[in-house]
Amino acid sequence: MLASFGRWLRWGLLGAAVLFIAYLASARLLGLMPDRFANPVLAGLGAAALVFALLFIRRPAEQRVARFVDAQAGTKDLFLSAVLNADGAGAFLPVVQSAAEQRAPEIHLAKVMPFRWRPGMLQILIACALVAAALRWVPQLDPFRKVEQRQKTTQQQQKLQETRKLTALRAEALTEEAQKQAEKMQQALARLDKTFKDAKPKEKDETLKQLGDEQRELGEMWRKTNNDQLKQALDKSAQSFGQMNAKERNEFREQLKKGDLSGIQKELGELRKELSKLAAMPDSAEKRAQQEQLAHKLSQFAEAMKDIVKNQNVDEALSRAMAQLDAAKLSELAQEASEDAMKSLDLSKQELEQLAQAMKDGKSLEEALKSLQMAKQLAAAGKLSGADGKDGMSAEDYAKLFAEKMAELTLQEGDGQGGPGKGGGTGDGSKRPEDDSVKTGFKSEKSPAMLTDGKMLLEWKTKEVGETGERAAQFREAVRGVKQGVSEALQAEQVPPGYHEAIKKYFDTLPEKK
Repeated sequence: MLASFGRWLRWGLLGAAVLFIAYLASARLLGLMPDRFANPVLAGLGAAALVFALLFIRRPAEQRVARFVDAQAGTKDLFLSAVLNADGAGAFLPVVQSAAEQRAPEIHLAKVMPFRWRPGMLQILIACALVAAALRWVPQLDPFRKVEQRQKTTQQQQKLQETRKLTALRAEALTEEAQKQAEKMQQALARLDKTFKDAKPKEKDETLKQLGDEQRELGEMWRKTNNDQLKQALDKSAQSFGQMNAKERNEFREQLKKGDLSGIQKELGELRKELSKLAAMPDSAEKRAQQEQLAHKLSQFAEAMKDIVKNQNVDEALSRAMAQLDAAKLSELAQEASEDAMKSLDLSKQELEQLAQAMKDGKSLEEALKSLQMAKQLAAAGKLSGADGKDGMSAEDYAKLFAEKMAELTLQEGDGQGGPGKGGGTGDGSKRPEDDSVKTGFKSEKSPAMLTDGKMLLEWKTKEVGETGERAAQFREAVRGVKQGVSEALQAEQVPPGYHEAIKKYFDTLPEKK
């Protein structure tokens, strides 16, 4: 049995070596098969040879063994006759068996079946040497350009894996960021609503303090939401790309400013629908032609988004979608790349939704800050009361309420100075007596920001000629002082945020040379 197993194993290993050398020749010399599987193929063929030997091993029949012993020991069919059945041996079977038992101790197994391992082992070693030499020295040729195609496919597959990972990470981060921003906005507006409802005319100092805290927090959120990058995102451009004309681009831009994505979502939906249809089509000339058309449409849309939105994250998502669509032209990666491209289009839609939400949040914060500014003025005049509000009031409702109260306050002040709406007062204009010993709530405070460049206390005129450049230097210093005062006033939150940009632009245009 062991000798039989050894023979079958030898033949299996030699056959495996021949098959492997044939595989290596087709992979290295012809390039028809991938060479990167050489080691796994070699290991698999070795295991197959072992299984092959195990499948063919059998326990030898007694008659076969007896005939083999008789042939090697020269016993003239003694042992073969001893193992025959009674019908074949006749009445002499006991005599033959007795003679075989007497002769059996004289038989030496080493002489009958010697262990000759060297010839078979030498053959196996030669086969292993040939396999190792083939692995080491057979060159890589590519007469049919199959290797180049496989390398391109491998590179595209690696890029797909990288872009897929980037898309997944960005989508996860964007979702988390949107949730945090929504919670922060909701909490800030809820605190402001509570401050409005808790306001009492007799506790105006405490109310003003709370309103100031809310103003600083909302102002900081407004600055983060309306940063320079976001402001530049929807700047108009004179460029034109592809079939998307200037009118369509301007419509998309205006919609996005209002937080409306209906037009852009429609374009993205059509692109995704076409991509999904292509992914289900079998490889054909028609599919490749439609892929080229879709790649052209996607490129035009991406260029238009660069002109309309000017957002790096949107550009990167669309660029990944175009690269993945290009990889889908390879039949081996068509399904995988098409699915990745659809995910990238979904991410670009998510990026645009985040941008539109930021626009909406900026508008909401701006309205809240305007309402808060009016509330501070009403609180300072002792006219802010939470009893005037109602449950479930929105920022627009508060703005309308405070605007009405501001109008009433202005009317009352006008009545006190000039009569009932006509400027006529109730006093006679004479000086009233004052008692300096009476304690009042007056507080000596300094303004947190200098709104002017100071007051001129003395002017000295002369007819002499001044030094060269002295007047110009004074003029520049005066302009810088004005700009500094404006910046300080804006930082102190004394101006509604919606007017910051216009005020800065006006004072930035003041020349420093004259």
